[in-house]
Amino acid sequence: MTFTILAQRETNAIGRRIAPFPIQEPDVIASLAYKGGIGKTTLAEELAQVLDAVAVDFDWSKGGLTAGWGYREEERVGIPILDSFEGGKVPTPIRGGGRKPDLIPGHTTFAEHQPSAEKVAEDVNRWAQELRRRLVIDTHPDACPSTNGAMAAARVVVTPVVLQTREMRSLEQLLQEASDYPLLLIPYMVPRSPSQWAINELRRLSDVYNVPVGPMVGHYAWIATRRLRVAICSEPVAKKQLPFVEEIREVAKAVLKYGR
Repeated sequence: MTFTILAQRETNAIGRRIAPFPIQEPDVIASLAYKGGIGKTTLAEELAQVLDAVAVDFDWSKGGLTAGWGYREEERVGIPILDSFEGGKVPTPIRGGGRKPDLIPGHTTFAEHQPSAEKVAEDVNRWAQELRRRLVIDTHPDACPSTNGAMAAARVVVTPVVLQTREMRSLEQLLQEASDYPLLLIPYMVPRSPSQWAINELRRLSDVYNVPVGPMVGHYAWIATRRLRVAICSEPVAKKQLPFVEEIREVAKAVLKYGR
């Protein structure tokens, strides 16, 4: 079975295979991976842009979504994300101005002060309701309380999959621990000719853990060195970026279709 046929089969089945999950409008989407450097943050930011959602950063890495968006915590007073969890007030997203998603920024101290998974799940669902906005949460690549809480709150947990040996092993660990969550596997940074072993392994993991595979996103070398602090999917879209943007839009459609 070719990669294209596998992805299309799974995408068409997304609405039928998934057990019903409680639907909340507006909803919460999480971006998850147990390994860094495989596109989790970029996928979260671009989905937030395409879906006109608020991006929420739970990854305290300085190389993550918040810093890439242009937010400099050292120039700010207070820690909005911690203040919101501790004080119960819904955070006010920072406006992205149309060329990047609105943002609830993370902070490097979040690792030390993150609340319980139960509180995270309760609060982020409340944020979505009170803001009347869909949330896309970029999680930390670890099974920590904030990641578990985001997964529990999410209607769909988007997981980028890089078709390489170590990354596939990391994926299987994630599936062993988290396949009861509403995962959607997105083959990411896919080369022009992915190995047949990786395609077969993805199919095996999808079947064993009953987790669907969504549309693929190809490998674009220019993304790794891109320095612009605007979303790739923001208008106007450059000709070079159009294939990537079209693929992200297909992922967004699969996310919206998931479990419905």
